Amino acid sequence: MKYSISNWIYATEPLRTSFERLRRLGYHGIELKGEPEEYDPREVKGLCEEFDLQVFSVLGWSIWPLKRDLAHPDPQFRQKALDYATQCVDLASAVGAALVVVIPASAGRTSPLGDVSTAEKWTAAAEREWNHAVQSVRTAAAYAEGQGILLAVEPINRYECFLINNVDQGLRFISEVGSNAVKLHLDTFHMNIEETDLAEAIRQAGDLLVNMHVSDSNRQAVGCGHTDFEAILGALEEIDYQGVLTLEPTPPHPNALMAADMECYFPLRDVYAEESIALLRSYEEATG
Repeated sequence: MKYSISNWIYATEPLRTSFERLRRLGYHGIELKGEPEEYDPREVKGLCEEFDLQVFSVLGWSIWPLKRDLAHPDPQFRQKALDYATQCVDLASAVGAALVVVIPASAGRTSPLGDVSTAEKWTAAAEREWNHAVQSVRTAAAYAEGQGILLAVEPINRYECFLINNVDQGLRFISEVGSNAVKLHLDTFHMNIEETDLAEAIRQAGDLLVNMHVSDSNRQAVGCGHTDFEAILGALEEIDYQGVLTLEPTPPHPNALMAADMECYFPLRDVYAEESIALLRSYEEATG
């Protein structure tokens, strides 16, 4: 198995510092937060060569507010989101990453927009936004396919996003998009909330699963919660998973984004990275 870390959990930490940590602790690469203007691809590729690491993925950073919302009912907002998706694909191509993780509706938005005062109105609005998202991702996929990049759709739990919450919905969405360039990304934290059986959800995803985020049930390091990672790794072996496990543990704070940049939690960066990969490798050996 190959392991990486999503660098959004390190906030404004210099990229070199992150690369040094990952190399020292035995990781194979990194996932870059999708802020294309923050990176010089030549610098990134130089760090990859220096530390013998790889950029595996770019995380489409679709966080409230709505400027990156592919499901937004306003076509001008959707166009801005498509422009952003194109920039993320270009970044992935420039640094040698294989895929971009896509969140079709902004994380943090837990309801459709407009009048959703009744169940009927809510359902109708959600269906409209689902259809907008399908069309948006279909358009983005056409561009990505031309660049040789995959888009990996991430289900987000219902308390953070309303549109795609679980494997069933993710697979239906991908089917409706109808592009070979669109696959599935799963996150063990969101799965812990939404799936009845995490291992079975992985088996259900099958060969459409191309990327995974990993943290424990409380979003902290592997081993800090109650997620059955041995069962997860066993299911990944069953489906012959060829993707990467990208660590995404966050400190014990109600605002993960804020906590990432709080100095009191900086020591956890090394601790979480070291403990998580050590436990995952032990589980991998047990299932092997």
